[in-house]
Amino acid sequence: MNSQILHVSDELTTLFQQAQDHDTIRCLDVKVDNESLVCANSFPVEGLPEEQWQTIQNDTTAPSLLLFHVANTNGRWKWVLIAHVADTLPVREKMLYASARDCLKQQLGLSYFAGDVHTTDLRHFSYDDVIATMHNNVGPLSEKEVLLKEEARLERDLSVKASAMSVMPFGVTCDCAAALDTFGAASGSSFLSLQLENEELSVIKTISHVAELHLSSEILKHAPSFVLYRYHSSDGQWHVVFLYSCPEDAAVRAEPTFDCNTSPWAAPASDQALPTIKNSVVGRLLLKQRQLALHY
Repeated sequence: MNSQILHVSDELTTLFQQAQDHDTIRCLDVKVDNESLVCANSFPVEGLPEEQWQTIQNDTTAPSLLLFHVANTNGRWKWVLIAHVADTLPVREKMLYASARDCLKQQLGLSYFAGDVHTTDLRHFSYDDVIATMHNNVGPLSEKEVLLKEEARLERDLSVKASAMSVMPFGVTCDCAAALDTFGAASGSSFLSLQLENEELSVIKTISHVAELHLSSEILKHAPSFVLYRYHSSDGQWHVVFLYSCPEDAAVRAEPTFDCNTSPWAAPASDQALPTIKNSVVGRLLLKQRQLALHY
């Protein structure tokens, strides 16, 4: 995910700056559209913020990133980011909006934000909850202090995400489960490639024998995929390598989904096949721009 980020649209950047300069916009409703962050709706300043919050709750739908503009005790108005992401959304959509929060703040300017919070149901998220997220109630901070504080928080949050989301549960199609069983029980060289479709692992293709020289030509070139490859090493033993292929031109929304599921046995595949495959893995091959590099 580090190599590809969502980009804030020019229109959103302009609206944000105008609101920051003139305090005329109460809220911006931001959504992900074709790998860009765009403004789907804007709410001008009209009356008290607590009254407007009720209107915003009724007029926005999940998923969305709400930028709520509110008066601040330290002088200039500040923004509170409310990520409204319902539990019923697909996993990849949730992950996309989770990463979009950091992209949005970093590109618009971390020092403009006084709070950042996530909710699955905006109807039950009151105006008092919005104000409670503002974390700059300890006195004025310089822009450098704000940036350092935000960076420390982001590092902490990312480490928590990494440990909590290192494996995402996905389903397995019947054909995929059968292919894993066959791969785990087979001997000799074999090649099995998998992909995620509708949050399920499915088979791209299986090949009984692939020479190492021709391995890269059998891997998808423009979309993420997983590969299990059995080869004969110089020590006379057969080994299995798990390959995670994610080309640079893959869609942004696909990459975090594959990154957090870089093991086909994270899904509930057949118990008989898993120990054989899992115990014989000796490394991971990462394909970027069609170049293979082995990481141990």
